Amino acid sequence: MSAVVRPAGEADIEPVTALLHERMNPKIAPERWRLLLDYPWRPKGVERGWLVEDAGRIVGFMGTIYSDRPTRLGPRRFCDLSSWYLLADYRGDGTGDRLLRSGMGRPDVTYQTMTARRATGRKIRALGFSILDATRSLFSPDPTRPPFTVIDEPEMIRQRLTPEERDVFDAHHGLAIHQALVGVGDPKADGGRGTWLLWQRKLKGDAIAYHDVLHASDAAYLSAEASAIAASMVSGERGVLSIDTRFMNPRDDQGTVETIPLARWYRSPDLSPGDIDHLFSEVLLLDQKLP
Repeated sequence: MSAVVRPAGEADIEPVTALLHERMNPKIAPERWRLLLDYPWRPKGVERGWLVEDAGRIVGFMGTIYSDRPTRLGPRRFCDLSSWYLLADYRGDGTGDRLLRSGMGRPDVTYQTMTARRATGRKIRALGFSILDATRSLFSPDPTRPPFTVIDEPEMIRQRLTPEERDVFDAHHGLAIHQALVGVGDPKADGGRGTWLLWQRKLKGDAIAYHDVLHASDAAYLSAEASAIAASMVSGERGVLSIDTRFMNPRDDQGTVETIPLARWYRSPDLSPGDIDHLFSEVLLLDQKLP
């Protein structure tokens, strides 16, 4: 076999989509898979993932979902690694490792993956990755807590965001996530403190509705007021607010701490774990659950 690892381009969108739908997971619709190569926030000039090609046939792929984001250190480029797949005949000879290394070869990029299997975790640890988080805090609604003001009408939210936040808001338009301004009074006006919160609601385990926090504009506020926020926004009798440990202040109430089934991983030249959230990711494009 003479397999070649190369960057994916526009002409590869449909054959890669077919490979992922037919061989990796037929339950995910082709139009969802296509988003991994043609997502709405894709920066100009970056590859659409990396693929393995043998005699003109695409036999493997790994998604590289790039985003340019504001951080406390200024604008930074991120890459969410996704969908590492190789046909069985090409496994075990180093081709998969070449594909993996190719997808994470930019030294100035913060890489992350939230869905890596344990075997993948062992491989990427050897390539300089560290565990981003392995636990999370769960908060059930407390009916004794007075509810916060919650603004959940999209246009009202957008009007109260900064220009940088509006870019993030617009990039995620139409995806299956929830968002609100949560706080005492009006969180974004008249000096009222609060947070812009984005989350995903998915049933996990014993039909428990996890409200997984994807991003909070004020993580310190989220941590300090987690119990009250849960009382204000968690829906369903068996719902919980779920916050990854890196967003929690260790001096605050930690709720019920549980181990995440698959640890999250990252590698960054200068950012810390608390700077890395769940936006701009494979999980949202494919409408999957966070593990």
